[in-house]
Amino acid sequence: MAEKTGFSRRDLKGPDEFISTFGRIVAWCKENRSKAAAGAIGVFAVVALAFGTRAYLQWEENKSARDLWPTLDRSQGLLESPFTAEPSQLETVERFLEGHVSRHPNTRATVYSLYYLGTIAFFHGNPELAITRFRAGIATGKEAGIMKYLLREGIASSLEAKKDFSAAAAAYRDAEGVAGTNMKTQSMMGEARVLVLSGKKTEAAALYRLILKETPETPLRDLVEIQLAQTE
Repeated sequence: MAEKTGFSRRDLKGPDEFISTFGRIVAWCKENRSKAAAGAIGVFAVVALAFGTRAYLQWEENKSARDLWPTLDRSQGLLESPFTAEPSQLETVERFLEGHVSRHPNTRATVYSLYYLGTIAFFHGNPELAITRFRAGIATGKEAGIMKYLLREGIASSLEAKKDFSAAAAAYRDAEGVAGTNMKTQSMMGEARVLVLSGKKTEAAALYRLILKETPETPLRDLVEIQLAQTE
């Protein structure tokens, strides 16, 4: 005996709800072809714009990197040792980096240009300009990896060079927040150093002790102990 489904003949003869709804949509589209076409075009336009913008931004990132890295690779030794470089060579690299920033604002490669521009400004004895360039690198929102630390450490060093020790201490703490273990020790020592320079020897001593506690095997242990002894 067949199992009863619970549906009446009338129910079985009734139209399926989905088919009925779909049919009404098709019918509406036939009666309102212009509106349906406009809606479809609008949807496709939004999707195309999203994918097009994404593709353009990636293209711009790639173009910025291709523009920067060959020159940066050739100038690596010069930028690592600006004190030994010919002034004219350094000026040429600086002009190129400024042009790169102008041509490719807010790209990942531009973060490197701004960092090296800040380094050159620091070398030229212009910590204010260095700070501006380092902060511009952070403002792009594209800094990543080691650049998160280097830009912040650059700001801290530049503020220390300006003898703005209170701001420098805060900047070193900011660098500590994004640093790896070894780099964090460097920044903590920088913070302790400017605390001493601002007359806060007790706070500096506490920081030196914290360094020894957190990184007892640090290669800088002897130096830290010497600095600690001088604060007591």
